[in-house]
This record gives sequence, C-alpha cells and structure tokens, in this order.
Amino acid sequence: MPRHPASHDLILDPPMGGAAIRMYRIGHGDCFLLSFLGQEGKVFVLIDCGYKPGSEKCLPIKTSADDVVADIRRVTDGKLNVVVVTHEHQDHLNGFTEERFKGFEIGHLWFSWVESESDQLANALRRRHEGQLRGLSAARSRLAANGSPTAARIDEMVALEIGGEQEGLTTEELCAAGRFTNKSALAMLRSKIQGLPRCIYPHQEIVRVPGVDFVRVFALGPPHDENAIADLEPRGGEAFPRTFSDSLPDMSFEAALGGRETFAPFAGRYATRLDRVGESEELSSWYDRHYGRGEESNDDDDVVSGNAKFRRIEHDWLHSADRMAMAMGEFTNNSSLVLAFELGKGGKVLLFAGDAQRGNWASWAAKDFPDSEGDVNVRELLGRTVLYKVGHHGSHNATLQGRTQDDYPNLAWLGRNRHAEEFAAMVPAVRKWAIETAGWDHPLPSISQALKVKCGERVIQTDTDLAHNAEGTHAMIDFMSRTRSTPLYFDYVVMPD
Repeated sequence: MPRHPASHDLILDPPMGGAAIRMYRIGHGDCFLLSFLGQEGKVFVLIDCGYKPGSEKCLPIKTSADDVVADIRRVTDGKLNVVVVTHEHQDHLNGFTEERFKGFEIGHLWFSWVESESDQLANALRRRHEGQLRGLSAARSRLAANGSPTAARIDEMVALEIGGEQEGLTTEELCAAGRFTNKSALAMLRSKIQGLPRCIYPHQEIVRVPGVDFVRVFALGPPHDENAIADLEPRGGEAFPRTFSDSLPDMSFEAALGGRETFAPFAGRYATRLDRVGESEELSSWYDRHYGRGEESNDDDDVVSGNAKFRRIEHDWLHSADRMAMAMGEFTNNSSLVLAFELGKGGKVLLFAGDAQRGNWASWAAKDFPDSEGDVNVRELLGRTVLYKVGHHGSHNATLQGRTQDDYPNLAWLGRNRHAEEFAAMVPAVRKWAIETAGWDHPLPSISQALKVKCGERVIQTDTDLAHNAEGTHAMIDFMSRTRSTPLYFDYVVMPD
C-alpha cells in the first residue's frame, strides 16, 4: 500500500496554455508526469518510470515505486494519454510492472526509432547489443572465478541493460530466463495500447499530443546514425571540468570469449595457442623458461624469475571488461529519445533530454523542422527553453558546455533572451547513492554549478529540498510561487506566454 495518502489539494493542475510537471522522487532515475489542459479536460503524458535499486534508501525521505505509481493512478484516474519511453535502461523502465499498472488505460505509446522492429539499423543495433551482453557475461564469469572485484562492477552495468528491482544480482542471474525485465516492461506497455507504438525519428515532422491542440513536440534525437550514437564523449571545450578521463577499449569481448579463433586481445599472428605449445619441444622449453605454467614467484628483490606469474596475462586483460560494460551502457544512453514540448507556436519549450550524450546532442541542429508557415530553426527553438530535464542525472557527458555562438547545441543555447529569467532545471539524481554506492559522479559538480549560475539557483534535484530557495530575486520568488515539494514529488507550473 502507498505510504503517501491521496489529498484533494495535491492535484496536478495546469493553466490554460501552460503545463504542470511532476518530477517524482523515485530515487536515482527518471519519472515525470506532464499535464496539459486539452479540449476535453486534462491530458497526461508520462515520461519514463524507473530507478536504480537501493538509491531510494539514500533519500532523506522514504518513497517507493509503488508510492509513485499509486500517485500517478490517483492523479490520472488510471488514464494516460501518452507514455514516453526514452530508452531501454533499468533506471527509466523498472517501475513499469504488470502489477503496478494493472487496469491503467494508455492511449498512445512513444518510443524512439531504436525500438522499431522494421528498421534495419535498429535491428542491427539490437544484434550487436545482444552479442555484447553474451561477451560480458563470459568475461564476468572468468573474472569471478579468479576473485576479481571487476566482476561486481560488470554486474552493476549489466543490470542497467537488463533491468529489474533486485539489488546485488550477478550477471549470470540477471541473464537467466525471465530476468530481462526491461523487455518485460516494454511488452507490458505494448499490450495496453490499440495497435502499434509510435517509433519516432528526429527532424521528420512536428508531433502532436493527442487531445491538446496547442502543444507541439519536436523530436531532436536520437540521430538515425550509428556513428553519431557511438560518439559518446565531449570534445575539447564541450566538456565540463572533471577530475579524470578514461579511454574506452576498442575490442569485442564477444569475439574474444566466444570460442572463435579470435580468442585473445591480440591478433592471431602475434600469438600462439597454449594448447599448441607442447607440439614443439623447442617452443615448450622456451615457454617454460620465460612464462611458465605454475604459480612460480620470487621473493628476492634483486632477481625476478623469468617465469614469474606476473608475466602471464591470461586473465589480466579481462579487467578492461568493465569499461566495455560502461561503453555499452553509454551507447544505450545515447540512443535516448529527446523531445522538446512547445507550448503554443513560438512559445515556451520544455526540453526532456533522456540520457542523451555527445553524438545525440551534436545532431539536434542537423536540420530545421518543416512547418507550413516557415521552418522551425532548432537554435531558436532551444533558446525558448524554460525547463531543462538534465540529461543522465548530470553526468559529465550528458550536458555540453559551450557558448551561444558555437555551432553545436550546448547549455548556452538554452533559455536565452527573455526566457533566461525563467529558465529552470530538474535533476533526477541522488548524489549520496551515486558517489558512495555506484561510483558515479552524478551530478558532476561543475555541471551543478553551471546550472545554478544559468538558472539563478532555480534547480530542482531529487535529493534536495527547496527550502533554501525560499528567498531571493523577483525571478526566484516567482519560481517558488510556481513550485511545490512533497516527500513524493516536486511540482512545477509553467505559465503560458
């Protein structure tokens, strides 16, 4: 049963021509309920519903996915006009369970083109993803057998790809039959609509929210380009400062561990299979002298045995598998559906960026949107942004730094001119959990600081109360008058122009 009882004065009421946004404090994850006033009453759009298991325990208040969905049911009376899934990750999907959404009516389901079953590139990406999961599972098994802590790190990243709400499962357990709960969530949502979900491509058309005339939706990403989706890291001045930088390995663990001839991190011409060493007496003798086969060691500080164990790398190279797992997760992030909701033609914009990363961001301004009264320019569209749902919980590669004059979309492009005084940000992040449990620097301090400066402190974060913002400038007082917080959610109202 939900722990936060219904209250008649906590209804999500949008103004005519504006919007009301409810950001649920579900944990380290995304769940947003948008409300618009349509021709026949309120129109509700739910964007994602998921969290990282355990992160909710690090909040100063106690909520659960059950509480969140119970509130969604109360506010909407179990009727959602549109459900949007930005991408296939645990912290955006695992709240969507059959039990929680039993009896819900869903009018329309929006995915990105990546979920299309008829798109050739989407199908190729799925095959690649499945191969990577198999390879990582094999790498994880070998690492675990040798007692490597890297195995647990791989488990954490694979959990994002597979889903679920249990903590501490191994990759083998996650990959077991019936554990693919991200897929189960998508299947459950598909079963609740008539017909097929809408798989949206960027820049092709201006999408309408059924039941409300004044809202137009611009799909900015993901790009229909594998190279752009694989473009994960900011370049040069695009990056906000961080304390370190890691390079990603360029190798296929599926190939390395799949039993094919390509069994090691080196090309075959640079290696000799161990089972063939014994075929030559000369080669066998040389191998024993220089590498050995046992647990040889030497405690002499001045002399190191020629066949000491450290000279062999039969398992050491696998330790980069966790970076492979991270890269796979970032690739999925970069396939996020990015939507800009425009409140009336030429009006204010609400930007929901999913977990889009560098290549996704860079593609947003690739072309204008066709419109009967003149094409819509993306730079100008983003300049009208008054609310930015911060990408990937404030990760280093999910918000680009730059200047308004730069030719690539970046934070400076958002909320310009008269919209600057209203520009606000929502950050679905639990920093204590991210730092102490997951080892993720979410939100990155330099991004947090940049947002505070740009927003004039008008930043809403899952784990932070609004009380410290109670006083300030006229813009802050206006912001606070349109913002409300409870233990379960933050509400924010955007007024029409």
